[in-house]
Amino acid sequence: LIENVNDKKFNDIIQTNVIGAALTAREASKIMKEKSRGTIINIASTAATKGFAGGSPYVATKFALRGMTECWRAELRPYNIRVILINPSEVQTEFVVNSGREKREFNPTKLIGEDIAHTIVASLEMDERGFITELTVFATNPKD
Repeated sequence: LIENVNDKKFNDIIQTNVIGAALTAREASKIMKEKSRGTIINIASTAATKGFAGGSPYVATKFALRGMTECWRAELRPYNIRVILINPSEVQTEFVVNSGREKREFNPTKLIGEDIAHTIVASLEMDERGFITELTVFATNPKD
C-alpha cells in the first residue's frame, strides 16, 4: 500500500528501471545515429499498461519506461532507429525467486525467459521498412 512504500526501495527501482534505461538508450542512440540505423528494445511489463494494488513503485517505473520509449521513438525515427517496447506478463525467473516474494514452484503454464527471447527475435526479423512499436505477451492459459 502507498503508506508502506519504502523510500530506499522506491529510489532503487527508479534508478534501475528508469534512469538505467535512459542512460543506456542515450549512449546506444549516439552509436546508432552515426550508423543511421538500429533498434532499441525496452522490456517493461504488463504493469506498464495497468496498475495493481501494492504495486505503485514498480508500476510507476514501467509506465515511465513506456512513456520514454514513445518519446525516443519519435526522436530517433528520423535516423532510421526503431524503438520497441515489450510488455511480458509474469515470467518465471531466478530474479523473481530471489526477490523476497514467496517461493513458487516452477509452473509450466507460465512464461519463461525463452518466450521473451522469441518475442525479441520476432520483432527484429521484420524488414527495416516497418517495425512493431509495442508487444504485450501473456501466458496462454496460466494456472496458479
